[in-house]
Amino acid sequence: MTTAIGSKKNKVKKSSGDWAFSVIVGILIVFVLAITLYPLIYVFSMSISEPLRAARGDVILFPKGFDLTSIKKILNDRDVLTFYGNTILYTVVGTAMGIIVTGLAAYPLSRKEFTYRGFFMKFVMLTMYFSGGMIPLYIIVTRFLHMYNTRWPILLLPLANAWYIIVARTFFQSLPDEIVESARIDGASEWRIFLQLILPVSKPILAVLALYYAVGQWNAYFHAMLYLSRKELQPLSLYIRRVVVQNSVTNMMGVAVAGNITAEELLSSLQIKYSVIVVAVLPMLLFYPFLSKYLEKGLLIGSVKA
Repeated sequence: MTTAIGSKKNKVKKSSGDWAFSVIVGILIVFVLAITLYPLIYVFSMSISEPLRAARGDVILFPKGFDLTSIKKILNDRDVLTFYGNTILYTVVGTAMGIIVTGLAAYPLSRKEFTYRGFFMKFVMLTMYFSGGMIPLYIIVTRFLHMYNTRWPILLLPLANAWYIIVARTFFQSLPDEIVESARIDGASEWRIFLQLILPVSKPILAVLALYYAVGQWNAYFHAMLYLSRKELQPLSLYIRRVVVQNSVTNMMGVAVAGNITAEELLSSLQIKYSVIVVAVLPMLLFYPFLSKYLEKGLLIGSVKA
């Protein structure tokens, strides 16, 4: 009884100002959530609504009717499946390579006993502010490295991101030094320390790097636009650019001349833009929840400290 009374006395009553602040923050959170979710819900609703009702503009938020014609046309298009496969390949391989290179670069830079870490850290940061430019890079990739119309520019150019290296280095610095020191006393090599001690406790920052590299590779289109002219090597992002920006959907409709499109096909073609976006965005939305529990910890610990 005494404990219950004491707990009631310890409760702090909110003042009117605190209540007003909480209400304002709640309204702002709801507003931000609404403007974030509305485009996603609208695009999804447009992609599965009846073509006629979608063309008339009846869809405001939720679907009007139910029709999967446009999505079926996308999934039945061989070009889309090729682009999709290329994107999955670039994302999986590029993410794995990015995590490996970033980890191997960040860990030595986090160790105080590494003599030249200050020099290499300045070199890494220099790349954040200065670059050779697009034209010299294009000349090097195409003329000297002969990687035009190959998969290598898509995989190698975004391989090491300076900001990701800094974030990973800061995370490694936050780990207790006793872990490394005790392993060295037992005679463990640097490779064994990194692989068997550091990586198992670095799941938060690895999840952050995986998400960053995966999203970057999945959405990347500029390097593909510059270095890939062969359709069989292009990612899904270039296809989306053609459909959404250049308004090119007639090839998918299976006709040679736009004038031969029937009224039903024309209505469904209006939804193809939305359906392409849904097909492209859905994998990343499904991928995010598996890493969400690590993201907050990884971002907070890996944030740059003064």
